[in-house]
Amino acid sequence: MKKTLVALAAMAATGAFAQATIYGIVDASYGRQTASTAAGVQTAIKGISSQQSVSRIGFTGSEELTGGLKANFTLEYYIEPDNGSGIGAGTVTGTGSTARQAFVGLSGGFGNVNLGTQTTFIALTNGTSDFHGGVNTVGYVIGNNQNSRRTNMIQYVSPTMSGFNLGIQLGYAGANNSEAGDNIAYRATYSMGPLNAAAAVETTRLQDLSITNIGSSLNADFGNVTRTTALSNALSDRKRTSYGLNYDLGMMKVGFTRSEAEAGSSADLGKFEATSFGVSVPVGALTLNATTDTGKVTDSGTVSAISAYQLSAFYALSKRTNLYAIIGEVKNKDTAAKDNQYAIGVRHQF
Repeated sequence: MKKTLVALAAMAATGAFAQATIYGIVDASYGRQTASTAAGVQTAIKGISSQQSVSRIGFTGSEELTGGLKANFTLEYYIEPDNGSGIGAGTVTGTGSTARQAFVGLSGGFGNVNLGTQTTFIALTNGTSDFHGGVNTVGYVIGNNQNSRRTNMIQYVSPTMSGFNLGIQLGYAGANNSEAGDNIAYRATYSMGPLNAAAAVETTRLQDLSITNIGSSLNADFGNVTRTTALSNALSDRKRTSYGLNYDLGMMKVGFTRSEAEAGSSADLGKFEATSFGVSVPVGALTLNATTDTGKVTDSGTVSAISAYQLSAFYALSKRTNLYAIIGEVKNKDTAAKDNQYAIGVRHQF
């Protein structure tokens, strides 16, 4: 065994194989979620779940090639600490997939190209004012307007010049003799000093538009509360846009995001519009965050107003471990249906 370890160390020292880094997050909290229908009927669920961040394990690395060229890869998978499942507990996504990211690519002076399962530009842009960092607690209305990741994707991102870069994503559904689910997205970002800004557009072929069904009965699995309803059943190109910015004032960060989507036909049209404002205030080891979202949903001519908020407090015990408390609410202002949730937990990064 010792000889094997010595041999591996020698190979690493001489660059005989590419280096890989193991990383991850273990997040567990106690929480409760309540759904209230328009008639005031409630269902509730409580338990242990990953609420600040989805627990995961990942492997990432790169290899220097020639002429400034690099080969890069990332493999990242879900873990569910609430029920003891490791890689392979694929119910988190609702699709049976366990991979959060899984791609390989090349980078150099031309930018970088990656192929595989990757985060979408719309999801990245929607997070511009989300200082909670994509927590799983309810109250993030803009999150309705995104697929967090997409499989079968080719992504190109240009080098950053004077703070700007551009990107394109091409996604393929892989259906036989069909373009349904094929996707194209563009993104532009600017980052200079305290200012960060981004804008993205996305078109997906022959897809409907679905959002969370506020106030509907909760699923039995606390970590997989995925209750959605389609706004349009007439398949057409689904179009999404998102733009936003955040600014670091020193004593606090402030952010704004606007996100919109549309799908369906003139007779069966679904639309989604939402605006989010966020603020993050560091106080020593404690960081306080707040977001408020307002929006409008159109379902075949019926328009509903929605509003939401999230409040979170993260207390750093070290650079890698923190305690957290999160509370959130989302409600349909026209029907009084609403969801509430809170979580108190601990997160460790490695």
